[in-house]
Amino acid sequence: REGNGSMSIENRCKGRGEWNTYDVVAVDGVIKLSVNGKFVNGIRGATQKKGYLCLESEGAEIHFRNIKIMELPPGVTAPEQVA
Repeated sequence: REGNGSMSIENRCKGRGEWNTYDVVAVDGVIKLSVNGKFVNGIRGATQKKGYLCLESEGAEIHFRNIKIMELPPGVTAPEQVA
């Protein structure tokens, strides 16, 4: 899927009180989101190379743990990093 506000392919979120895993990989203008190990959304042609990362919830309490951020070399990803 492409564009602003695109919907996820599938709702992969676990139930209340369970932890979810989100993997966001951005390489050479392609951004892919996987939730709990399965690709759910992505875009191509992203032009921003630097900026802020925002963690938010829309209208509900949210908790975060084990946040890891890694910078990947352009165009280099291991198969397990590709959704």
